[in-house]
Amino acid sequence: MEMPRLFVMLACAALAPAAIAADEPRGPPPGAGEHWAALDTDGDGAISQAEAQAGAPRMAGHFGRIDANGDGRITREEAAQARERRHEEFTKRAEEHYRGADTNSDGSIDLAEAQTGMPRAAEHFGEIDADGNGLLTREEMRTAMHARRGERMHGGEPKK
Repeated sequence: MEMPRLFVMLACAALAPAAIAADEPRGPPPGAGEHWAALDTDGDGAISQAEAQAGAPRMAGHFGRIDANGDGRITREEAAQARERRHEEFTKRAEEHYRGADTNSDGSIDLAEAQTGMPRAAEHFGEIDADGNGLLTREEMRTAMHARRGERMHGGEPKK
């Protein structure tokens, strides 16, 4: 069964809060070493603004925030720190959204709470509610998020 992309994106942003923080240790994404080497065209071990513009437009758009020491080069350490900051900010926002939707503060989201606080997720409630108990838990949110990540990484196919 394939989940619509919009739903999964919303579910990840809105319902997978602290579960993400408890996820496996974070490090560079798979293939990051090869990607870094391809971007680092002068081989100096860092990414310049020009290298980012040529091969990583998203990085180039946030260059000033990633380049923590302002030397005009992004090191692997600065990139890792920026990735961790984004993860922490995402987790904080997602947790706040989850808690806001969990109006009875029982740690899970029932259909009525989803309809009120997360109407798009409510449209796919049954797909996320893996155990069919009428509640969405953080674990079910994490599972949905990982399934979507697997689909993205495998060209739209669910991760095996």
